Amino acid sequence: MSDRFDFLEIGDKIPEQLPLDGPVPVSQWKPTTLRPVEVIGSEGTGVGQFRCPTALITDGDGALYVVDSGNHRVQRIALNGDVMVIGSQGSGRGQMMGPSGVAVHHTTRAIFVADQGNHRVLCFGANSAPLKQYTGFSGPSGIVIDSEGKLWVADTGNSRLLRIDTVTGNCIGGIDRSMGLLRPIAVACDNLKNLYITDAQTADLCRYTYFGKRAHALGEIRKLQAPSQSAISSDGIIYLAETGADRLHVFGSDGN
Repeated sequence: MSDRFDFLEIGDKIPEQLPLDGPVPVSQWKPTTLRPVEVIGSEGTGVGQFRCPTALITDGDGALYVVDSGNHRVQRIALNGDVMVIGSQGSGRGQMMGPSGVAVHHTTRAIFVADQGNHRVLCFGANSAPLKQYTGFSGPSGIVIDSEGKLWVADTGNSRLLRIDTVTGNCIGGIDRSMGLLRPIAVACDNLKNLYITDAQTADLCRYTYFGKRAHALGEIRKLQAPSQSAISSDGIIYLAETGADRLHVFGSDGN
């Protein structure tokens, strides 16, 4: 399903970036107010409308993928405004119930969706055609494709993070309670083979290597209130949605 996204509201110029001269001591942290420069969508069930969006990513073409959880679908918004709707409500092939995460493969452009309500991960082709599904999860939430093209799934109900070979569908690694993970709900990765896992039970964002070595936790620097989604820029800057405090944090790669 495809349509045109015709209601982007373009506002003022993008604010200049703040200077980053080095780590800012916690005592000097000050809130920054950002002005929206584009308003995308409105509440509803039509193409380009959303109900309870829960996660978003961009692909190599700059297209935006929005997990439209309340409408049980994912919407892809291209730079020119074209919209492609992926999935519909249900438990059949290519359908989903309360999706919570999305990832796009760097080379194949396959689209992966965490179908939380149906306890599985779905795979769609670049044209939104359903290709396959991965099962054996309990309420999977966040997902991400790592720098080696492998899929990581936050298997929330089973208190673990699994690494999946997208070709064979086999599990080839993971992180679980024995490594300090309790209730993973979101995951991001950088270009240095590090994972950033949001743990809802400990209210923390923890950094692990692909091999499960725990390297760092933001909670050691600052107490977080219900952290949720995170994203990592190419230069290692960490963006974290602190849902319980209604704000977005920006951290350096050193956690400051």
